[in-house]
Amino acid sequence: MLVFLALLAIAIVLSGCQQPSPPATPTPTPTPVTQAPSSITIASGTVGGVYIYYCSGLASIYSKYLNVSANAVQTKASVDNLLYVYKSPSDTIGIALIKSVDDAWTGKLAAFENKSQNWIRVLWVPYSTPIHIVTRADSGIKTVYDLKGKRVSTSAPGSGTEVDAFAILSAAGIDPSKDFTVWQRIGAKESADALLDDKIDAYFWSGTIPTASVSELATNLKQRGKQIAFVEVPNDVVKKLNEMYPGLYVPDVMKKEFYGSPADVQTVSTLNVIFCHKDLPEEFVYKLVKTTFEHLDELYAVHPAAKQTTLENAVVYKGNVPYHPGAIKFFKEKGVWKE
Repeated sequence: MLVFLALLAIAIVLSGCQQPSPPATPTPTPTPVTQAPSSITIASGTVGGVYIYYCSGLASIYSKYLNVSANAVQTKASVDNLLYVYKSPSDTIGIALIKSVDDAWTGKLAAFENKSQNWIRVLWVPYSTPIHIVTRADSGIKTVYDLKGKRVSTSAPGSGTEVDAFAILSAAGIDPSKDFTVWQRIGAKESADALLDDKIDAYFWSGTIPTASVSELATNLKQRGKQIAFVEVPNDVVKKLNEMYPGLYVPDVMKKEFYGSPADVQTVSTLNVIFCHKDLPEEFVYKLVKTTFEHLDELYAVHPAAKQTTLENAVVYKGNVPYHPGAIKFFKEKGVWKE
């Protein structure tokens, strides 16, 4: 009996340490929210990316100043985060690439059975994200077209990076299932390690500059007598992207000084958004956004990318998905919201 009780106690402790995980497939949306939550969970991203740092910074601010219990949970990023908030609309917000959010809204995400998700509301734009297509300088890979016949990672399934990778590859006429000799679907840190150990030739990563895992890869390659490099997204692919996804991708440059690569290389960038469920109470959302922008100094301290979070940048998104009324109320008060 004593052994049984001891095992039972251990099981209870272990169960309390488990983090909740998002569903593999959509589940029915719970009853609409009627009151402000006493806790808030922020769906973030994988280790090695910026999302987890940014969202942890938000959680710290909310716990200190909003009188709620707040925490950031590790996920596979954008698509996972949409599923996470869909499942728990009453006490969760998330961060995602705008391409993933737009696809969910327009019914183009397989994760939602290609059904339009009109519950999504934007809170603010935190920063833009350049898309890294990382390789080694000696790989012979110069442009996206050179990825054919190579070993490539398109990032973790359900991530915003994967969505961006598929969009770019589609614009270039490349099918990962047919055109890669090895197709990996692993996260930022795992991809960097695989490239370092010569298990892949290139990988996609949607992340701000600097991304810790990419900086670490550059250093580790240098120690082995090699050099990091980036794959060009040429003008014709950028043009095709804009035809396929109007307004979601803009030309950008991976400058050689960012990570010590041989030369500047053209890429594309996309916006990130903080989002929530439409039924999250307006007054709570107003306080959430207000608290964020009243303590930007603390948010800026968590990562250089956070310094792009400004009142002006917060409202630059002008796409399909509407902002939440609570966020609009705050931005109108600050004079940055234009009808």
